[in-house]
Amino acid sequence: MTQPTTPQTSAAARPASTERAVAWATITAPVAVGIAAPFLEGSAAILGGIAYGGIGGFLATNYMNRLSDSLLHQLPAADIIRAHRTTLFGSTLTTGMSLLMGTVQGPAGTDALMAGFLDLAGNPIPGIVSLGWWAGVALLPIKLRKILARQRKPKTHLPVPPGTPAAAVAATLDTPAKQIAYRWAQVIANPDTGTHKHQHLQVRTISGLRWTGTITAPTGQSVTVTPDTVSSAYQLPAAWITLRPGAHAGETHITVNLQAPPELDPSTLAGAWTKWASRKGGIMAGTHLENVQDDPNTGGQVALVVAGDDLDRLSHPDRMDLAGALRVTNPLLISYEPRQNPRQAVIRKMDHNPLQKGAAFPGTHVLKPNQNGYIQLGPGISGFPARIQLWDPSLGAQHVIVAGVTGSGKGGTLQLIALAHHVNGSAIVYADPKGSSNPSIEQMAAHSGLGPDDAMGALRIWWHGLQHRIEQSKQLGMKNFKASPHMPWTPLILDEASKLLGENAEHKKEATFIINAGATLGRSLGMPVILANQLMQLKEFGGDAAIRDNVFYGGSLILLRSDSQQKHLIDLPENFAGCNPADIPPAWTGERDMVYDPTKPLNDPERTFGLAFTASPGAHAEMMRNWILEDATPYINTDNLAHPADWPFWDDRDDLARASVLPSDQDDNGVDDNGSSGTSSLLSGIDLGPKKGPTAEEKILTALQDCSDPAGLETLYISRETISRVSGVSGSTLDNTLSNLRRKDLIHRGADCGRERGTYALGRLPDPGE
Repeated sequence: MTQPTTPQTSAAARPASTERAVAWATITAPVAVGIAAPFLEGSAAILGGIAYGGIGGFLATNYMNRLSDSLLHQLPAADIIRAHRTTLFGSTLTTGMSLLMGTVQGPAGTDALMAGFLDLAGNPIPGIVSLGWWAGVALLPIKLRKILARQRKPKTHLPVPPGTPAAAVAATLDTPAKQIAYRWAQVIANPDTGTHKHQHLQVRTISGLRWTGTITAPTGQSVTVTPDTVSSAYQLPAAWITLRPGAHAGETHITVNLQAPPELDPSTLAGAWTKWASRKGGIMAGTHLENVQDDPNTGGQVALVVAGDDLDRLSHPDRMDLAGALRVTNPLLISYEPRQNPRQAVIRKMDHNPLQKGAAFPGTHVLKPNQNGYIQLGPGISGFPARIQLWDPSLGAQHVIVAGVTGSGKGGTLQLIALAHHVNGSAIVYADPKGSSNPSIEQMAAHSGLGPDDAMGALRIWWHGLQHRIEQSKQLGMKNFKASPHMPWTPLILDEASKLLGENAEHKKEATFIINAGATLGRSLGMPVILANQLMQLKEFGGDAAIRDNVFYGGSLILLRSDSQQKHLIDLPENFAGCNPADIPPAWTGERDMVYDPTKPLNDPERTFGLAFTASPGAHAEMMRNWILEDATPYINTDNLAHPADWPFWDDRDDLARASVLPSDQDDNGVDDNGSSGTSSLLSGIDLGPKKGPTAEEKILTALQDCSDPAGLETLYISRETISRVSGVSGSTLDNTLSNLRRKDLIHRGADCGRERGTYALGRLPDPGE
C-alpha cells in the first residue's frame, strides 16, 4: 500500500522546473517589489517591512552559512536554499533598497532608484545609487544563467525497463530522488537480479544530510531489506542507515545519512557517549541519551541520560572517569546531575565553563528569601541560580554545612550566608576559634567570640538562649516558630568547627554537647547551626552521630574544593551522588608547556575560588560559584543590628560565657551549690590519704596575691591569660573557678568597675561611693 504524498515528498522529488522558478523569483523580486512598494500604505507597508526583515534575516544567516544542517533538513527545497545562498542574499539586498525607496518616498523614490542613472550628470548621487542597484540586479541572472538555460526533460516512470540504452537512462535521472530510486530498482527491487525482489522504495524526503523513504514488500510478505544491503547498494557505511518498522510487517521506514550522524560523530555529545561511555564495558554501559540539545549557556550540548532495559537504575559515575570516557581534557567541562527518577540524569559536555568568569554580587535582593525560605548564593552551571534554604515554613530553621580547604572560598561563602541572615533581621551569634578571620561577619553579629576561649563562650551564650526558648515554647505552647523583632531568628555561625569539636580540641566535650543540642532542637526554635570546616568526617564534628544526621543530612550542604579523603571517608547525601569535591582543581588553567621558552610568558593559574557543589535537602546538587563579593561591609546596616531581645540574660552574657554548661562541670571544684565542702563532718580533721595539692581556687587566689600591689595602696587588675599562666589553671576549669570565686566575693571583674574587659582583682566589687 502506497502512502499519500506529503509536501516534503513533492519537495524531495521536485522537477528541474522548481529550481528555475526559484531562480526567476530571485531575479524579478527587486524590480517587482520596487514597482509595488509605492502602492503600500499604512499597515500594509508595516507588514511588508516586517516580512522583509524576517526573510532578509533568514537569508543573511544562510549566506553566512550559520544555519544548522538539522534546521535545513526540516525546510522544503533545502538544497536550493544552500546552493543559491549568494544569489538569494544579493536579491535580498537589492529588494530591500526597492522596498525602502518605494515605501518612504513613494513613486518618486522608485523612479529615482530605477531611472536615476539616466540623469547621472545632473544628479550624480542618485544616479550612482541607481547605477549600483541595477548592477546588483543584473548580476543575478548572470550568476543563474546555467539554471535558466537548463532544458526541460520529459518525465519517465521508474523503474527503467531492463535493456534501456544508457543515454535514455541518463535522460530520466534529472533529480537526486530519481537517481536514488533508480539504483534501488536496479540493485535491490529488480524482479530478476535484485537482492530483495519486488521490495520497492518510495523516497519521502531528501537533503544534503540524509534521505528518507518507505520500503514496501509485496502483499503477504515482510520487508527483509537490511542495512548491509543498502550499504552495498549506495556505498555508504551500514552504521549510517536506520530501519524502523512501519504500519504493518510489509512496510519499513528507512533513513540513509549521507554523512556521519551525530550519534556516530565522537565530536558531539551523542557520538562520544555512544562510542566510549555507553559501549559494552564502558563507564555507562547499557545507557543511552535522549533529548540532546544545544546548550547556549555553555556553548556545548546537554542531554538526558536514560538507563536501558537491562538496568534498574543509573550508576553515579566519578566525574574524572566520565571526563576521561568522553575524551574531555578538563573535568570542569563535564557536569552530571542525578534526577529524582533513579533511571535518569542530566549530562552536559561544555565548550567553556560559564562559571569561570564569575558573577559579581548583584545586590541584597538575591538574599531575600522567597516564600519557602530559599536564597540565591550564585549562578549554577545550568544557568539556573544555585539556592540554599535558610528556613522552611513548616520545619523551621535550616542548618548549613560549608566545607572546603583553605583558599577554596569558605570564608566568602560564610560571608554571604551571614549577610543573608543580617539583611533579613536575624540576630547572629558568631564563633571563630582562629580569631578575626572574617571581620565583616563580626560587624553583622549580635555577639562575636574570637579565639578558642571566646568562641567557646559564644557557644555557651547561644546554648543558654536555646534553653530559654525551650522553656518559652513550653509556656506559650508554640508549635511553629514565628520570627519577630522581639524574637528573631538566631543562627550560630561556627567557623573552623574542628577547633572546638575535633578529636584534640580542649573544649571538645562541651562544644559537642552544645552543638548536639542545637542540631537536635534548634530548627523548631529559630536557632539554626551553620558550621564551616575543612573536612566533614564525623571525628571533625565531635564524633557525634546526632550532629551528622541533623546538620549534615538534614540541612543545606556546600562542598567547595576539598581533600580527596572527603569522597572515601563519608557517605554523601543521595542528592550529591556523583559529586566529588576533590575533583575541583585549584585552578581553571595553569598547564605549562613541556619545554621552557624564556621568551614566552608563563601561564599563571586562575584559582577556582568559590566553585562548589551545592544543594538543599531534596534538591539536586550541581556545580555553582558564589557571587563575587570581596567585602560585605557596604551592605551592613550597623545602626540596625538585631539582637535576641527575648533572652532576659543578654546583658549578663559575658558572665555566662565564662562558665561551662556541662552538667559534670557545675561542681568541678568539689563545692556544692551552697559553697560548703562536700566532705563528711564525721571524717573532718582525719587525713586518710596522701596530702593533696592546692585546689584550683587556692592556685588562682595565690596568683592574684602574687601579682597585687605589695603596699596595698592600689588595686591591680590581672588579665585572665596572666592568671592562667601563673596559676597553671586553664580551660573550663579556669572559667568555672573564676565564676565561683566571684560568687563568694573573693574576687571581682575589672569590667564591672569600668576597667579592661577580661581582667580580675582580689576582693569584692567596691561600692561606687567608696
